[in-house]
Amino acid sequence: MVMKKIIPAPFEKGVNFSNWLEHRPAEDVFADMFTRQDFVNVKKLGCDVIRLPIHFERFCRKEDGYRIHEKILTILDNVAVWAGELGIYVIFDFHNNCAADTFTPDNIEEVLTPVWTQLAARYKDATEHLVFEIMNEPHGIDIEKWNGIIARVFKLIREIDPKRWIIVGGADWNSTAGMKALPDFQDDKVIYTFHYYDPFAFTHQGAGWTHISQLKGIPFPYDPARMPALPENPSPDEVMHYRNYPVNGTLEAVKSCFDQYVDFSCERNAPVLCGEFGCLWTVPNEERVNWYRLVVGLLAERGIARTSWDYYASFGVFNKTPRGVRPQFPQDLNRPLLAALGLNADVE
Repeated sequence: MVMKKIIPAPFEKGVNFSNWLEHRPAEDVFADMFTRQDFVNVKKLGCDVIRLPIHFERFCRKEDGYRIHEKILTILDNVAVWAGELGIYVIFDFHNNCAADTFTPDNIEEVLTPVWTQLAARYKDATEHLVFEIMNEPHGIDIEKWNGIIARVFKLIREIDPKRWIIVGGADWNSTAGMKALPDFQDDKVIYTFHYYDPFAFTHQGAGWTHISQLKGIPFPYDPARMPALPENPSPDEVMHYRNYPVNGTLEAVKSCFDQYVDFSCERNAPVLCGEFGCLWTVPNEERVNWYRLVVGLLAERGIARTSWDYYASFGVFNKTPRGVRPQFPQDLNRPLLAALGLNADVE
């Protein structure tokens, strides 16, 4: 049986450059946290795309008409030039509401409209390697309401820039159901996106900032002989994930999930992107590498483009370094993990 593949994206594989244009006001952003050399290095790894999460809400104010801070625009101008010079795609991702709210506000269009108006006008003649992602992981907002918002913002961008690739994601954290509910944009340069961190009990085990921090030693794929006991005094989330793991922790579950995106791509006649996927370094490296090998293998087999989360940080492609010490390229690279990602593990 020949594996059915999705409509191909213009790129194949890459990483997210996290923690650069996130979390801080513009004045506190380190302009040289990532330089042209980082983009060169990533291309050496075999990446043809970089996703750049940007907390635009931190870089503009309502009283200024949501005009994007000039310092941020200068950084983005440089990135656009590097993308063109190096021939590597870069995704400008409007990352979700940066005030750390637990929901996407109903009036998010009030920010999206002026931000994307500025960006579309500024970069309409820029390199074709620049890609726009309208918004990351909308959540807590009604699906129908979000679909109306994203349709209007998409139309606004397209009226200014008729040729650029645009990425759209569904409500409920870029979920599968949210993506399937999105409008059919019937555009020859639209990419639908989803995120993948499953099975969560494996990829986030032991992470102190989750509700499953006591779960440790979870194997992937599920193996009853290797499963640890449920910890004492488990949280409700720990109980739920543990009990569901015999179903959610199987390769069949991963395959079934990815097959949905293949079907969706063929139905919509449009590419699909796994914009985020990853496994924390709280997981033993051998187990972590195995997860990447299996997941990336299934994505690649189906022709699904992917950008892993992330590069330098706790989901990244480097070996863990002491707190406050930035990993160095290439000596600190996690080479088994690179190979599992389908990247160049022999880079020097």
